[in-house]
Amino acid sequence: MGNKRVILLLSGGIDSTTLLAKLSSENYEIVAVSFHYGQKHRIELNYAKKNAEKYRVKKHHIVELDKFLFKSSALVNHEIDIATYENNELPKGQVNEYVPFRNLLFISTALSLAETMKIDEVYLAFNSDDSCNFWDCKTDFVEKINAIAISNSSIQIKTPFINFSKIEIIKLAQRLNVDLKSTITCYQPNEATECGVCLSCVTKRKALENA
Repeated sequence: MGNKRVILLLSGGIDSTTLLAKLSSENYEIVAVSFHYGQKHRIELNYAKKNAEKYRVKKHHIVELDKFLFKSSALVNHEIDIATYENNELPKGQVNEYVPFRNLLFISTALSLAETMKIDEVYLAFNSDDSCNFWDCKTDFVEKINAIAISNSSIQIKTPFINFSKIEIIKLAQRLNVDLKSTITCYQPNEATECGVCLSCVTKRKALENA
């Protein structure tokens, strides 16, 4: 019998790349799914591709979604500036980078693929820092989707980092020898150069300083 097959939602960031490394180290056969949805940081897909190759995923799917769906988000709409935090004060509550129901669409797509491929576990790299600003990264959101999934399948969403801080994920990445320079976190990079002042960059910098 072969290694257990799982689906992983893979961006080019630290969290999902660390989860990719963890699953690989545990000998899972990984099918990675990434999304192109008009995001300003679409360069993340290049990093996702490289890490998928590095960790020898079985298959890497890149799914296209129409950016029209998300034009209210600063992460997609070029007429809306992404909020910056040059004083390092992180915001509370929802931020303008929130992409409406994006994660529900991502997860629904992964569930469709999982049922088609007869795979019963879908992995997401949500963490506790995400849940401060994005309602669709919270534990109760995942639990509700799992309740729907089990009504007609054996598929479950797995979020092993849901109670981890970014600091804890970086420490795990270091133990797994993840090359953090082969990830990108920024919401508005200039090519491969991160801006250093968006929510994602500030969160990353603070975590690196304390890891």
